[in-house]
Amino acid sequence: MSATPKVSVITPAYKAARYIGQAIESVQAQTLTDWEMIIVDDASPDETTQVVQRYLDDPRIKLIRSERNRGECGARNLALEAAQGEWIAPLDADDWFAPERLEHLWRFAHEKGTLMAADLMLQIDDEGTMYGAAFSDLWKPPTQPTRYSVRDYLYAHIAVQPLIMHQHIVDHGLKYPEGVVLGGDHIFRTQLQLKGAELWVLPETTYFYRIHPSSAISTHGNRIEKVNALYERLLQLEGIRDNPELIRCVQADKRRRLLTDRYRRFALAVKRRQWRTAWQNFSFEIAAMFMKRMPGAIYRRLWAREQLKNPRAGV
Repeated sequence: MSATPKVSVITPAYKAARYIGQAIESVQAQTLTDWEMIIVDDASPDETTQVVQRYLDDPRIKLIRSERNRGECGARNLALEAAQGEWIAPLDADDWFAPERLEHLWRFAHEKGTLMAADLMLQIDDEGTMYGAAFSDLWKPPTQPTRYSVRDYLYAHIAVQPLIMHQHIVDHGLKYPEGVVLGGDHIFRTQLQLKGAELWVLPETTYFYRIHPSSAISTHGNRIEKVNALYERLLQLEGIRDNPELIRCVQADKRRRLLTDRYRRFALAVKRRQWRTAWQNFSFEIAAMFMKRMPGAIYRRLWAREQLKNPRAGV
């Protein structure tokens, strides 16, 4: 590993003993070998530290143990402070990379001269069931390399884990928003773009996003107070609070998010034949969403299967 590696992979880990090994091994398998991986054990009560220690014979892997639980954003900030790489690549402890991911994003970022390059995240559960790309509930994933403005990002709530130019983070003193339980990474990426980082997205599924019951989105995603806290924080950001267009984008996304959460409760109740709960969440908007989403759900399943066969095939 060079004194200044090309990429610093930053990984917050809390109760991640079951999954962290796969995340580490996916980084070790990268075709781009000039990287460091900084793992922050966020005061886990399980064997997360012991699992990571098995990999510390690789000098590119570094372990930081937090004495107290700082939350995902706090752990990411500890990793950022320790990072030495030219680029930052966030990786959640329960997710993993395809072997070519870092090399493709690194080369693409240099070709485009961009400060932030991302790919598509394939959602997959512990049983191997695929749920399509976690890209946007509003827009389909791109079929060719595509640039998205901050307005696009906020309005469509684009979900990505980008490769980020480290110096851009340092120059603007950016950090993950500690104290935010839901959507801290979304706020961080918004700040990056408000400070001038263009977002380019490749139509490749080389980030694997694991869905499981103890993930942050599963735990907090449907709690209205957490959703409200996310959007309140966004509306307070410099660059948004005095921009009527971006305020409208954030407010529109919030309305859709709350409606989507209500739809999920309705659809789950129907699936479980819990008719009273389904009726409590029913509205004409929910009915319209149900009819609209049926073809999309079929499309995403077929798309996911094809992507797993050929990650570079596009959509």
